Amino acid sequence: MNEESAIVRKTEREVRKMDKILEKLKKVELQEFTNYLHSPWRIFWANFLAGTARGLGFLIGATLIITVIGLLITKILGNIPLVGEFFQAVNVWIQHALKQSTT
Repeated sequence: MNEESAIVRKTEREVRKMDKILEKLKKVELQEFTNYLHSPWRIFWANFLAGTARGLGFLIGATLIITVIGLLITKILGNIPLVGEFFQAVNVWIQHALKQSTT
């Protein structure tokens, strides 16, 4: 009888542990995740939006960095006679191209 009660207590502990595990799985919304995995269009759409956001972030970040580097180079190298004249010519050419593209 003592052995049977030990087995019953052990089984009850295991059942309580399993109940806790099931509650934790419900909290992480496992069912919603499995529904997500079974919908290829939903996966495609989520990945498409994530990729678009990453690409846009890369584009904006690269533009800012290149602009800052360009400004620094023109400020630093603008004082050197031969190089400064070249960068001034490039700057005039870019400004002219921008004016033509906006009109």
